Amino acid sequence: MNEPIRFMNTKDVAKALGCSLPAARAMMMRADFPLIRVGKNYKVSEKAFLEWSEKRRV
Repeated sequence: MNEPIRFMNTKDVAKALGCSLPAARAMMMRADFPLIRVGKNYKVSEKAFLEWSEKRRV
């Protein structure tokens, strides 16, 4: 069975990255970030975030 898609909001991204909310928002506005806009809210699927963050590591 397929698992439901889990989404992260700005607070979740900030917590995962260990940064402030403004820094997380700035990161989410990058052209290469897999952002989904839902009304005025910004979301990212957990899977897409994990894939993106693994590619960005140095």
